[in-house]
Amino acid sequence: MNGDDEPASEEQSRERARRAYALGIKLLGARDHSSAELTRKLERRDIDETAIRTALAELRAAGYVDDERYARLFAEQLLERGRGPMAIRAKLRERGIDGELVADALEALGADWVERAEAALGSRFAPEDIVDDSQRSQARVARFLQGRGFGAGDALRALDRARRRIELGSLVGD
Repeated sequence: MNGDDEPASEEQSRERARRAYALGIKLLGARDHSSAELTRKLERRDIDETAIRTALAELRAAGYVDDERYARLFAEQLLERGRGPMAIRAKLRERGIDGELVADALEALGADWVERAEAALGSRFAPEDIVDDSQRSQARVARFLQGRGFGAGDALRALDRARRRIELGSLVGD
């Protein structure tokens, strides 16, 4: 090995890191990404691990990648789409967000999950479907809410609350 090999290798490393950074910026231009998502996408483009680490460090330092911000914003989006806490937790985990940041994002939502489940019910089911107390109807409503990521307890409380509101509304209107 001569002395010329070392600087060329260092220059190649810098060039790979610049390429990873540029690809990261391009990906972030389309939508926000977590660190883990960017890592996976850069790995698929055959960027080496060292270049990815360097690029992510620079992207974090510039404020372009922030897993905490990402987790909070993504959790808010999912909440607005009618998703419950279990679905939000699962989606954040899929995106590579660690448990502590997931918990922080859920807490930051300050959501009343029963109220959110009730709103989801109202957007999907007609009042007569909600007050139908047949086992089949109750199971359909429960499956819907659980599919949206609400726990069984929240689903039952939401259904009960929605039924009471509907019944009170029909009593008031009589």
